Amino acid sequence: MLDNLWLGLITVLAWKHLFFMVAGAFFGLWIGVIPGLGPVMAMAILIPVTFAMDPLSGLLMLASIHAAGTYGGSVSAIMINVPGDPGSAATTFDGYALARQGKVLVALGLSVCASLIGGIVGVLALIAAAQPLAEVALTFGPPEYFALALLGLSVVAAATGGSVLKGLLMGCLGIAVSFIGTDSVLGFPRFTFGFIELEAKIDFVPVVIGLFAVSELMMLMVRGGTISESGKLEGSLWEGIKLVFSYPLTLLRGVLTGTFVGIIPGIGAVSASLLAYAVERRRARDPSRFGRGAAEGVIGPEAANNACVTAAIIPTVTLGVPGSAGAAILLVALTIHGLRPGPALFTGSPELIYGFFVGLIISQFLFALMGVLFTRWFAVVTVVPSQVLAPTLLVVSLVGAYAYQQQPADVVVAVLFGLVGFAAQRLRYPVIGLVMGLVLGEMAETAFHQSLQISNGAYQIFLSRPLSASIVALSLVLVLWPLVFRRKVAS
Repeated sequence: MLDNLWLGLITVLAWKHLFFMVAGAFFGLWIGVIPGLGPVMAMAILIPVTFAMDPLSGLLMLASIHAAGTYGGSVSAIMINVPGDPGSAATTFDGYALARQGKVLVALGLSVCASLIGGIVGVLALIAAAQPLAEVALTFGPPEYFALALLGLSVVAAATGGSVLKGLLMGCLGIAVSFIGTDSVLGFPRFTFGFIELEAKIDFVPVVIGLFAVSELMMLMVRGGTISESGKLEGSLWEGIKLVFSYPLTLLRGVLTGTFVGIIPGIGAVSASLLAYAVERRRARDPSRFGRGAAEGVIGPEAANNACVTAAIIPTVTLGVPGSAGAAILLVALTIHGLRPGPALFTGSPELIYGFFVGLIISQFLFALMGVLFTRWFAVVTVVPSQVLAPTLLVVSLVGAYAYQQQPADVVVAVLFGLVGFAAQRLRYPVIGLVMGLVLGEMAETAFHQSLQISNGAYQIFLSRPLSASIVALSLVLVLWPLVFRRKVAS
């Protein structure tokens, strides 16, 4: 393997490949910062450009866009409370709270460092354990996917820090929203109330823009002043970078969560970052710090997000099963150039596949370097007066909601969920539960029906398989334990 990595390093250091990596990282960073666009859209747009490129240059450019765009999404999540990429949704909870305290530079430092480490570890996992990890992912069937969806909702409900019931209610609301549209199993529209636009389901992006951007802009207009409540910037980028290493276990848990979720096709970085956030809040001695600027609330999700993005390439290159939307685009790029994923790719084209692996590591450092260089420009947004910033960002957010699919209905969805998010903040209901329910709802429903088809309608299938039964049992423990603990304390 070391010989192949050396061959890959020599190959990727050609000026041509380096140029496309730098260009991809720069383009991806700025696309990632813009709400509603994100790296996947940028990759899809540029796929035709790779037709005239050699395979390695095309793959490296797309991979650099993906890596930098994933980090770029956290920049807008921290500065204006709207994730540029859906995978950065969990970063808004504490990243934006730090920005309001004037510590936006610290938050960006936490993000860039955790993202870099998460991305590098994800690539190392890809290099060292692609085949074994892909085989583990194949053991997951529909019952296990359904159990994982239950686990995700249970973790969030147990980690809300307030009422478990409120967390479960918001999770159920998110699941209910995911049911709107055409039934993925039977193919019939439901809960559309006669609106044709709803038959295609409510997409995650306008919902997130509404819950986080529009609702927070409403709060900002009511509150007045600037995002930074002190009206000035405190702390530094390097302070945030150093602070990451004060939480090694948080970093480790985030990386492991992201890597594990990344190798399971279909779950994605959104679930990875939300799970990492929920785990950190659950393990904290004082969960009330979360949502108010806890460093762990930025480190865990960012490490998980970027580790997931790179780990999702594992089943893509070994089995031809993309682990995420970005990995699917990379798979398309591979097939366009006549390359077939699997063992033959490693033996027949070692300079290409290992050059790609080495290039992935270099792309992590490229986006980190660019993040450091542009941080001061990003941070200025948080000290702009609200009467200037709020209308501007509201227009940008709604344009982002429209630009994602060019559907006017998405703008309406963003506004409606902005009102929902505003009410939830006022009533202290956890928005994270709604987001998690929306993300996991369709997966849970599809896996549930597939499981019953496999078992001829027998519900025991969820408990008869050791892995799914273990996950279901863990979910019950997470939900019931806070109630039992609270009763013990009361007595």
